[in-house]
Amino acid sequence: APVTFTTKADANGWLREVATDVARGEWVDPRKGTVAFGVYGREWLEQKAGLRSRTRETYESQLAVIVERFERVPIGDIDAVTIRRWHADLLRSGRHQNTVAKIYRLFRSILATAVDDGLLRSNPCHIKGAAHEVMIERPALTSEDVARLAEAIAPRFRALVWTAAMSGLRFGELTGLARRHVDVNRGVISVERALGFVKGDGASFGPPKTAAAYRTVSIPASGMEILAAHLDEFCGPGADDLVFTSIKGSPLLNRYFAPSWSKAKAQAGIDEGVRFHDLRHFAGTMAATAGASLKEVMARMGQSSTDAAMRYLKAAESRDREIADLIDRRMTLERRPSPVHQRR
Repeated sequence: APVTFTTKADANGWLREVATDVARGEWVDPRKGTVAFGVYGREWLEQKAGLRSRTRETYESQLAVIVERFERVPIGDIDAVTIRRWHADLLRSGRHQNTVAKIYRLFRSILATAVDDGLLRSNPCHIKGAAHEVMIERPALTSEDVARLAEAIAPRFRALVWTAAMSGLRFGELTGLARRHVDVNRGVISVERALGFVKGDGASFGPPKTAAAYRTVSIPASGMEILAAHLDEFCGPGADDLVFTSIKGSPLLNRYFAPSWSKAKAQAGIDEGVRFHDLRHFAGTMAATAGASLKEVMARMGQSSTDAAMRYLKAAESRDREIADLIDRRMTLERRPSPVHQRR
């Protein structure tokens, strides 16, 4: 027992409750819950194998926010009331709601593992809606915008812009492509890895963002034609030669690409707030407006969550008037009498 009882009756009452919990499989040894959250949280992250370097860095920064409050707090003492207060303080701190949602999800995942490890009876992270992110409206690029950006950027990055806009691949997925990942004859790109930056190691290849990100993406014929010309001019002949590289021919990290991207936006008259990632949003919206289902959009974009894919389908709703007009024109044409009937 965690305490000494004043009477035998109190001790027997506690023992009966424990026996009931044991019979139900719900008993938790109170001694296990004495481990400090800071110690357990760091061990949890160390044991997470297969994380991309960028994801691990993100988790580390999020864990630091949690540890700031719960560093020495025993796992067993963390309850729903304490978490609600902590969550409210995070929202009042000026952090964006989506940032707070990500931190909360990490906290919930760590405590879920603590439940599995027998340190907690149940997960105290159950604030309704706390894990959900709000959709942030991004600048909506048009085909003309993409064309202007591709024309304004340095020639060796022109195919990068077009490929991003037509495939929806993430920046790290694009820069991780080797010649062997591009099948010009079939018109497809295979995503098997992503390029990122690892502290102490520099440019490094790792797994794509999620398991769903391992995929083969078909590229429109016009886009593959641009990519094929790029391969001939800027890519080495070897199967492992990188498709997209920096001006000096090294792996293309964002820090090397950013100046060219900023310059191209200025020359093309594009809002300076537009990110390269917005080309991915353009690709997703184009897929949705072309009639792709939610499942098809998720497969093409390499997404494991429906939330992100839904934004493209939502964007496609703006074409409802255009679709209605097309239907009207088609029906009008079909109702017209044929030339034979007119002569009669």
